[in-house]
Amino acid sequence: MRVLIEKYKQHVFKVTYSVAKDVQEAEDLTQEAFIKMVDALPSYQSQGFKTWISRIAFNTAIDFYRKKKRRKEELTSYDEPMLRYPQEESAEKAMLKEERLVKVRQAIQDMPENYRAVVYAYYIKEQSYADIASELGLAEKTVEMRLYRARKWMRENWKEDEF
Repeated sequence: MRVLIEKYKQHVFKVTYSVAKDVQEAEDLTQEAFIKMVDALPSYQSQGFKTWISRIAFNTAIDFYRKKKRRKEELTSYDEPMLRYPQEESAEKAMLKEERLVKVRQAIQDMPENYRAVVYAYYIKEQSYADIASELGLAEKTVEMRLYRARKWMRENWKEDEF
């Protein structure tokens, strides 16, 4: 095993680096690719080994890139609660925000039923996935998936100027 790793580690690193564009991430992905290679050795069918390990490395790096992109999108787009009042604001701004909150609550009521509770709990009550899951008796992954689908539904059905 060590001989294979020593022989192909530079090649696997180059493959993962071509996707990750970061030395540290490429090193981590190289290790992960070799772990996956060890797990997949029983299914190896004597095709070109270098091609086979390259495909494992490339798919590992692509999976990481997709996951990283998805996580970044979620963090930058949706991690902030929708409505948060600044410490000091005028009465007019507070009234406008309250009106907006009423409109948002009404829009949430117009959503498909299976999205309402998780959207309300996450954005209005500012609860975590774990809190929502325990309150609604769901798995955290179910809460995450419903929020993902609700966000997609909101992008397709809501117009920003409505609020």
